Amino acid sequence: MKNLVKGLTLSTALVLGLTLTSVAQTTTPAKTQKEHRERPQLNLTDAQKGQFKANRESEKTNRDKFEASLTADQKAIMKDETLKGKERMQKLDPTLTAEQKSMRKANMEFAKKNNESFKSTLTPEQKEQFEKGRGKMGERMGDRKGGKEKKGEKLEKTED
Repeated sequence: MKNLVKGLTLSTALVLGLTLTSVAQTTTPAKTQKEHRERPQLNLTDAQKGQFKANRESEKTNRDKFEASLTADQKAIMKDETLKGKERMQKLDPTLTAEQKSMRKANMEFAKKNNESFKSTLTPEQKEQFEKGRGKMGERMGDRKGGKEKKGEKLEKTED
């Protein structure tokens, strides 16, 4: 009889402990990646989604061709996570061949053209949301202007 009571007591304690643990986990929501990013809701039409997807695919194809042309040393520079984007490109630039440089330049121009083409299909409300999202992205990346700085312009330092 004592063993039965001990078994029931332990079982009850185990069930109670598991229940409390599961309740605690459900009451403290963890941020998912999507919640963290706070992407703007552009409410794109099917045509806009198709164009965006096609643009991304063609840019990816071009980027893959460029990356395939890189040597092992150049790939190591590209994968060096201790360098930021600009630093990585400054270190990579002197190692590129003329063909690689022209390929990279063409890829950048193509991406810019695709971006402008896509933005031209957006409604004024979508453009506003798009720019708002760009501003948030710039803030996360440490750029106070919310986008890439233009040639010749430098970010102003503010004193706190």
